[in-house]
Amino acid sequence: MSELKVYYGWARIGNVRKKRAISVMFENEWHGCRSERGQRILRAAQETVIERYQDAEEEKAAKDCSRIFTEYSLFLDEKPINGSLNKILQMNSDADKKHVSKEMRDKIAEALRRAFMQTNRKYREPGWQQLELKFE
Repeated sequence: MSELKVYYGWARIGNVRKKRAISVMFENEWHGCRSERGQRILRAAQETVIERYQDAEEEKAAKDCSRIFTEYSLFLDEKPINGSLNKILQMNSDADKKHVSKEMRDKIAEALRRAFMQTNRKYREPGWQQLELKFE
């Protein structure tokens, strides 16, 4: 099992970040990330909801990085998501399809949904739905 973790959460909004987004932070080296400084950086970047360990393929990609964290974001209010919580959670789940089991992806989506709904109690899914084709 890998020693490196992946942290899922919602990006903190402030002077630097202006848009709501799912933030996925990958550790690139465990001793730097889990130090007090590394955890302070993580708390400043996102409100962590859930974490998991990286698989072997993800860990290989981390070895070539010079930073202690690599971040990926999905922005809630931009195209093609257009403010849809269900759509952003589905896109995040699809991105993890090759590395994470279905059970863990469902657990991550539920944790992200719960955290979002706690801070956005008046949220409603956008009323209009565009037709979409799913090819499987």
